[in-house]
Amino acid sequence: MEELIKVTTKGDTQVVSARELYKGLEIKKRFSAWVSDNFKDFIEDVDFKGVLISTPFNPKYPDGKQQELQDYAITISMAKELCMMSHTELGKKYRKYFLELERKWNNPQEVVKRGYAILQNENKQLKIENNELKPKADKYDRYLSNKGLITITEIAKEYGMSGRELNKFLHEKGVIYKRGNKWFIYQKFANDGLVGYEIYMPEGRRSLKWTTKGEMFIRELLENNNIKPVLEQPQQLTVQEPVKYSGKYYTASAIAFNLGLSEEWIMKIGEIANELHIKPRFSNENIYCRKTLNDNGFPRWEYTQYGAALIENEINKFRLVKQI
Repeated sequence: MEELIKVTTKGDTQVVSARELYKGLEIKKRFSAWVSDNFKDFIEDVDFKGVLISTPFNPKYPDGKQQELQDYAITISMAKELCMMSHTELGKKYRKYFLELERKWNNPQEVVKRGYAILQNENKQLKIENNELKPKADKYDRYLSNKGLITITEIAKEYGMSGRELNKFLHEKGVIYKRGNKWFIYQKFANDGLVGYEIYMPEGRRSLKWTTKGEMFIRELLENNNIKPVLEQPQQLTVQEPVKYSGKYYTASAIAFNLGLSEEWIMKIGEIANELHIKPRFSNENIYCRKTLNDNGFPRWEYTQYGAALIENEINKFRLVKQI
């Protein structure tokens, strides 16, 4: 792919031009026929929205008027599906491109930046300086633009950890080591501008602290080990509350059966639920899942329709990746 399709943002959604995708996939049939054949399984104003575009200036048109063509702003998710439906190598390549765009769009750092921008805009529009949003904005601001040294405890608390736990993690990853009761950074990182040593007088005691670059280094290391900040996992703060649910519950076996999966998936479904953090931690139920006992008195997890839908979505992602 020599030319990539331009991506624009509508609200909090990434969209691309259907005509650009049509050209990129080198579809042989007419654009209108392609739309008629492929758009019927998608929802208008959810997956796509009709728009008019003007063609480049053409002297053939009287008075220099430009021709307007029908186009569609389609979501990245829809674009991925259309790529799969093309059944071509180009489709596979473009789908990988869109998957990468989604990965970057959902990158925790980018999510935080967008959240910060939204908070700033709300503050400007509402002219609120000392309301409940300000502490959140301050936290985003410290996360993105801290200019001084920061303690390991300040970084750790955003991950639900103690400073001691995070130091242990960094030690296990070969970043820092302990001499006596003091931490030092290993020589291979010493010239990377990750740390500073704050000196306390008059005794000259030194304390290891982290620069902005060092903080981002730690965050990336945690992210690479699938450890994310609590701020970037709002579901962990919301799904733990007891809720009223009157619908049907599904066991892992039932979900596997409904999706036509083998028995080996039953245990995998439990692992997926753990990765999604949808199991209740401080109570016996939430909007996604409840903990019960089976006939033998052993704990069993049962999922609501919402939890089952999240699990099915993850399984479908796995299936799509496997098909590529």
